[in-house]
Amino acid sequence: MADKGLSPRQKMINLMYLVLTALLALNVSAEILNAFILIDQSIQKSTVNVNTKNGEAYGVFIALNQENPKKVEGWYDKAMELKAKSDELTEKIQEYKQLLVTTADGPEGDVNHIQKKDDNNVGGQVMITEKNGELLKEQLEEYREFVLGLIDEADKDSSILVSNIETTLTTEDVESLSEPGKMLPWAEANFEHLPLIAVIAMMSKMQNDVRNVESDVLSYMKNKIGETDFRFNKIQAIVNAPVSYVRIGEEFSADVFIAAADTTQDLKIELTEGGGKMVIDTVTGRGIYTGNTGSPGTFKWGGNIILTDPGTKEEKKYPFMNEYQVVSPTFAVAADKMNVFYIGVKNPVTITGTGKSITASISGAGGRLTSTGNGKYDVTVTSRGDANVTVTADGRQMGTVKFRCLPVPDPYATVAGMKGGVIAKQTLLAQSIVRAQLDNFVFDLSFPVTGFTVSATINGFTEEAKSTNASITSQQRAIITQLNRGQKVYFENITARAPDGTIRNLGSISFKLQ
Repeated sequence: MADKGLSPRQKMINLMYLVLTALLALNVSAEILNAFILIDQSIQKSTVNVNTKNGEAYGVFIALNQENPKKVEGWYDKAMELKAKSDELTEKIQEYKQLLVTTADGPEGDVNHIQKKDDNNVGGQVMITEKNGELLKEQLEEYREFVLGLIDEADKDSSILVSNIETTLTTEDVESLSEPGKMLPWAEANFEHLPLIAVIAMMSKMQNDVRNVESDVLSYMKNKIGETDFRFNKIQAIVNAPVSYVRIGEEFSADVFIAAADTTQDLKIELTEGGGKMVIDTVTGRGIYTGNTGSPGTFKWGGNIILTDPGTKEEKKYPFMNEYQVVSPTFAVAADKMNVFYIGVKNPVTITGTGKSITASISGAGGRLTSTGNGKYDVTVTSRGDANVTVTADGRQMGTVKFRCLPVPDPYATVAGMKGGVIAKQTLLAQSIVRAQLDNFVFDLSFPVTGFTVSATINGFTEEAKSTNASITSQQRAIITQLNRGQKVYFENITARAPDGTIRNLGSISFKLQ
């Protein structure tokens, strides 16, 4: 069992296999049998988690295919075929598990409540004598060749993914622990002379292996869809200056950078207007511009940010233009976000003034002013009304600025990024949570969903199920599963926690299945 190129997860599973196989050389006690039960339950729980992750990934493929089929090209069809074959194989392994249990415990045997856990003959009977082990081996090999075929030939030589697939889904002979040097056939090593519960745990591991390989290949295919794109989804030249007004004789500086950067490329910036100089900070990946501040006035400056297209390898230029003003000494209080303070969040404020010692204070609306350095402050308020910020320079009051204090607006609820409407049933079933979103707001805030109810009319009766968090429960998913094309499902009584700790009622959204 060579471990070259194995992931930490696979190394752990292989080590578990060796240890547990060694234990089988001893008398199988009740404690060991119970240990196999715990291991089987742990593996099944891990498989459920991987299935959830894979479901979200398939939801991405479905959404991309609906929005931009040309971009997805053939990868959507490959993803759907991968899902079908992965489901088929894991279901087939489940059938083998059920066959083993019913052979040992009788027709009423239950995989989740095995009676003859210590039966060490049924594995050999069903999987060796009745040839099901050879059938399973062929099915694993067929699946392995299928997933390897999804990987482009150009990627195979240097791909760690290929090595992981071959190792995880190996069906090679296994060296005997009791007779070093002797090789046992794959089916015999996995199923013969083992307690029934150990065989079941081994098959659960195989199902987990299939789902993890499925997850790895899905990630590979998602990356292939966008490998010729830039490594970010929006390309925009950004100019960020700490202040746009400076005093005569002071240095004006600004950061120039891409809103979302590709760390595999070196940043290139050329100045085309305004003079000054540009220095590239290789640590932060930003350009730092220094301009003229020797006299008052308005100064324009600009240039191009240059990036190499990952597909064509051609250089592309993204122009930027900005201006700054040099003014005589004064003071200012400016809200960095908007001319209001929002209740329950930190409102960033910049305060500048002429003098050696600049101080500020706030009154009204339960306001609090906290300095974060370099003329920057955070303002927090607790109630509606007006707040007054007063600035003092060298002990002299320079003025007061009034701000309105308002609560943060309510977000809206979404499922699959939608606020309701027509949706494919498989897309809805692929979702795992309900989200609360607040678009086009000055702050990036989080509103964790604290609960909701899913309801629908089934056979003339209303069925509903509740969730006490953002996750869609198995009971809620079961309601959706029963619905047919054209029927409606409702997400009601959706609540979310605001940044100030209050619970907001977001109302309801509904979907019609297509």
